Order: sequence, then C-alpha cells, then structure tokens
Amino acid sequence: MEHHEHHHHHEHIHDVPDGASKALWINVILNFIIVAFELLFGILASSYALLTDSLHNLEDAGGMVLSLFAHKASKKEKNERKTYGYKRARIIAALINSLILLMSFAFIGYKAAVRLIHPEAVNSEMIIWVASVALVANVIGTLLLFAHSKGDLNIKASFIHMLSDSLDSAGVIVVGILISLYHWYFLDPLITFAIIAYISYESFEIIKSSINILMEGSPDDLDIKKMKDEVEKIKGVSSLHHVHVWSLDGEDKLMECHVRVCPMSTSEADRVRNEVTHLLSEKYGITHLTVQMEEKSCANESLIVKS
Repeated sequence: MEHHEHHHHHEHIHDVPDGASKALWINVILNFIIVAFELLFGILASSYALLTDSLHNLEDAGGMVLSLFAHKASKKEKNERKTYGYKRARIIAALINSLILLMSFAFIGYKAAVRLIHPEAVNSEMIIWVASVALVANVIGTLLLFAHSKGDLNIKASFIHMLSDSLDSAGVIVVGILISLYHWYFLDPLITFAIIAYISYESFEIIKSSINILMEGSPDDLDIKKMKDEVEKIKGVSSLHHVHVWSLDGEDKLMECHVRVCPMSTSEADRVRNEVTHLLSEKYGITHLTVQMEEKSCANESLIVKS
C-alpha cells in the first residue's frame, strides 16, 4: 500500500487587483448611500417599491463587502487550528446575508399583499426622483466595475448585481411615472412583488450552493461517474473507489480516493499515480488531491465491486 498526497497550489479569483478593489469600495459606499436615501424617502413616500429596492441595494453592498472580506481572509495564513485557512468564511457570511434578506422580504411581501387588496396613495413624484438618483448612482457603480469584470468572477458577480440594481431603479421610475399619470397605486405593490420574486430566486440559488459546500457536497459541475470511468481506463488501474470530492469556497476542488492496481514495481506504481494525478488536476480541476494506492491480485479483478 502506498499513500501519496499531492498539493496543487492554485491562486484563486479572490486576488482582486488594486483598481478593482478601489471600484468595489466606491460601490459599497454608493450602495450604502442609496440604501439610506431610499429607506428614508420610501417611508416618506409610503412606497414599498422603494423600500424593497433599498433592501436589494443593501444585499449587494453586503455582497461586495464579502468579496473584499474574502480577498483579505484568503490571504490569512492557515494555522494548526484552521488547517484549511479561512476561505469558507465567505460562504457562511453569504448564507447568513441571504437568509436575513429573505426574512425582510417576507415582512415587506406581507405588507405589499395587504396594500394590493386595499390600495393606498403613494407620493409618485418622490418615487420618481428618488429612484432617478438611485439609477444614476447604480449606473456610475456599474461602469466603474465593468472594466474589471472580465476574468474575475468576484468582480463580475458584483457588476451583474449593480446592473440588476440599475434595472430595478429604472422599473421603479416607470411605475412612478404611471402612478403620476393614471393614479394606478396598485403598481407600487406589484413591482414590489416582481423585485422580491427575482431577488428571492437569486437568494435561493446562493443558499442552495452554500449549504452544498458546507455539507461537503460534490461540486455541481463535476461528473464523478465519468471521472471514475476515465481513471479506470489508465493502464494498470483496476478500480477507483472511496471517492470524496468537496470544496472549501465553491471554487477550489479537493479530493481523496483509493486507486487499486495490479501487483507492479514501485516505478510502475509511480507512473500510474502520476497519470491519475495529471488527469484529475488538468481535466477535472482538482486543486488538492490525496491518492491512496492499493494492490490487488488481478486474478480477483472480476470480484471487485466498483462503487
């Protein structure tokens, strides 16, 4: 039996360049200004659409703070208590962030449902100019991030959020104009539901992937059966079993497995292990791999249960 641990160090997309880091900070500040602005005037205008939009902006500001936090945390050295470092802190924070947002939406959704049944007047002029200010701020933030969004998933996610904020604000402006022209007060709770539905869908996706990571689930984009078949085609490999694949932060892939081989020389076993390692790291993106080699008489190969 031979045990081999292979570390394939890989710098992740958390390495936010200085310009992008600055753009993220500007967006965080812009978002918090929009949040305060829309919360205050949402209450004054009696508009649930503005209140919901402010919560959406608050979530995005939180998401960007997480991106910056992830960048800093991933640089923190691992220690004997935290042998994997602090990469998973971002996942825990994203999960908490999404759950809090859904609870807030449940409250506002209830209020909007009551208002849909019993429509109330809202200050349409205030809705229009407050949403216009939010739109301008969101567009500025979107443009700042656009230049850095290529090739960096953290920045790209923030860019897409800012773009969706801009579309939300534009939608609120249109509703404000229609209310101003036709006094269709039911449109305020209606667009509130539209924003809640869209952001809730996104939040459920975040919650689902966060729980999968925290439960040590296999990454969604990995076909383990296909990977097992390919490894077992390597000359000298009898079977691949006891396969465990997981991720720390949704980007890296860690794996441990047992590779059963026919009796062979040490140099031949090295060749097999190198081929397995190369296949798993290059084709399947495994960043940290532990392979346990096991020897089994090839006469018994037909009796092996391939799990």
